[in-house]
Amino acid sequence: MTQEYGPGAQVTMPREMNGLAIGAFVLSIVGLCSPIGILALILGYVAKSQIKSRNNSGSGLANTAIILGWISILVVVVFGIALAVGGWESWSDRMEDYKNDYSN
Repeated sequence: MTQEYGPGAQVTMPREMNGLAIGAFVLSIVGLCSPIGILALILGYVAKSQIKSRNNSGSGLANTAIILGWISILVVVVFGIALAVGGWESWSDRMEDYKNDYSN
């Protein structure tokens, strides 16, 4: 006894994962709160444009890399400002101590 099959469902191949999106995501995790996050931000935007033009998958990874890259830049800027303000106050305190010690 043979069984006849009707037309089957179309098989769609999965979309190719964008390698740059993976790299941007890894860099954004590794470079969180460091200047490496800037590179992750740039790679995230490049990966997003490649995904759009090539119809690849990985837009979630690219979006996450972009968000973490901006967070990293924000943390680095805030840390730099805090360091500058703290450094300025420390320098002015030392100058006051110097003036008080050697003014006699």
